[in-house]
Amino acid sequence: MMVNPVIIIEDPINYDYSDFITSINHNFTNSSQLDLLITGNIVDASDLNEILFKYYSLIRKLNPNYQFKINILFNLLGYKIKELSLNWNKGYMVNNEADFKFLNLENANYKLKSEHLSDVHDYKTSMHFNTTACGGTFDHLHEGHKILLSMSVFLTRQDLIIGITGAELLKNKKFKEVLQSFDYRRAEVAKFIQLIIPKMVRFEIYEINDICGPTGYINDIDSLIVSHETKSGGEFVNSYRKKYRFKPLDITEIKVIGDENSNESNKWANKLSSTDIREAEYNKLQNIGQI
Repeated sequence: MMVNPVIIIEDPINYDYSDFITSINHNFTNSSQLDLLITGNIVDASDLNEILFKYYSLIRKLNPNYQFKINILFNLLGYKIKELSLNWNKGYMVNNEADFKFLNLENANYKLKSEHLSDVHDYKTSMHFNTTACGGTFDHLHEGHKILLSMSVFLTRQDLIIGITGAELLKNKKFKEVLQSFDYRRAEVAKFIQLIIPKMVRFEIYEINDICGPTGYINDIDSLIVSHETKSGGEFVNSYRKKYRFKPLDITEIKVIGDENSNESNKWANKLSSTDIREAEYNKLQNIGQI
């Protein structure tokens, strides 16, 4: 049986929960998955980007085994929380911030530090665009992918278009022996999306076998969500769309998870990547003679 605890926090915009999360992390040694539920409403896209980057990075640093799954859940309605609670064997909260009678909750009284998120805002809010798009390989689904998908869901009012790289663009990938199949990657993406997507938002998954994918032939898209490292891809898409007189896409960039030295000038060295996860998987299988 999968051991799946949940940490519940209310206001990561104004308070820093890092020390609290670090102090209880020893409880998750035997867990295969950890969910972080944010109960306070998040409205601003820049705030969400900062919060997802901060807490996905922190929890992964505390739990480096790539097989340990992490989900950050936000802006969920009560029915969805109750549905997900069936999977949670134990909950952890601070200063009695939550009151879920249906969940076994352990409270800690903890003096939280004040939080100061970035002053840089692009003033995009929840459900800002009718139709958004994002894309990627989504191989060995990791926190970087989840931030991309989460921001895309957050900004979508009606339709979310997700492109997943197909075989044609993956034939030269490193450690392709352990590359997950398209069907498996699609199922993992859909499973994560269904954790966080509102009922009124539809999503559709396309296979991508060229650079633009559906953004190259569907005019009725308003925004493209990309990571800082792939923003040039967004610029290429808009140049391509301009040739065919499609409307330009608003580009939203998400933060790249990596170590403190990762930045644009060193091409995001040491960033979290599917390639590194595949290499670890390949070496593990090679050591036991399965490759």
